[in-house]
This record gives sequence, structure tokens and C-alpha cells, in this order.
Amino acid sequence: MSDAEYFHQRQVKSGPNVGKVYVQMNMAELIGGLARLKGASEMQIMAAAKYRNTYERAQIGGARAVDYAAVKVDTSGPSGDPLAGRTADALEAYKQAVRCLGMLRSALVERVVCHDQSLTHRGMGARARGRAKDELFAALDDLAVHFQLSMKRAA
Repeated sequence: MSDAEYFHQRQVKSGPNVGKVYVQMNMAELIGGLARLKGASEMQIMAAAKYRNTYERAQIGGARAVDYAAVKVDTSGPSGDPLAGRTADALEAYKQAVRCLGMLRSALVERVVCHDQSLTHRGMGARARGRAKDELFAALDDLAVHFQLSMKRAA
């Protein structure tokens, strides 16, 4: 918001919302398929967002963008990638989260949260659907404890 917009808002309206810009966030971009499920707690949503962020920063899913039009210049300095350190840290954090969950539960969380796939598939009964949802929520509770968002797993 520019200064002119701010001063115009001050002249036109009053109250605590002067100078504030409202933002709409697409929850599917933040937590993937978990956004479609009802009943997730705030800690589970925060754990899912942190897991997805770690997954994306570790650059596991997609390739990094390369600018092929950039001119190659030999600066004869250190040729290290400035993002390599952050990527390695994120990869280590991701590995620790997977170790915390185990391979099966991490695959479930990754499928729903990172790849935005459905939790259940067609033909599943109501009991199996409920069990899969409970398993996902339990895994997210453990992630919340792992990421130190919560002190203990919710009962």
C-alpha cells in the first residue's frame, strides 16, 4: 500500500482497519489435501504446513529452476551453490521427520499434504475411511510434537 492510499483511507474511513490489506490464502496451497478434510486441529494444520514447507525446501519433488539464458561468467571464486546449505538443512529436517513418523505414516502424510492426493480411494467403506483419517490425524499429532509445536500428542 502506498502512502497516498494510506492517507486517502485515513480521510475516508476510521478505525483499526485503516492501512490494512486483507489477504485470502488458499489452504490447499498451504496444506494440500488436508484442506478438504474436516476436523483437523490448529496444531495438525501447522504441522502439515511445516512438513510441506520442509518437503518443498528440500527440493525432493520438483527440480530447481535453471536460467539457461544467463551468461556464464567465471569469477574464479568459490563455486558453491548459495542454496545448497539451506537445501541440505531442509533435507536433514525432512529425513528426521520421516524417521519420526516411519515410512508408512510418512508416505500417507506426504501423499495427502505434499502431493494433494485424496486420503481415500473409491470403494472404501465408511469404517476404512474413518480409520485412514484417524491415522492421518495421529501422524500429524506426532509431527506437531516433533516440530515442537505441541508438547505432547493429543489424546
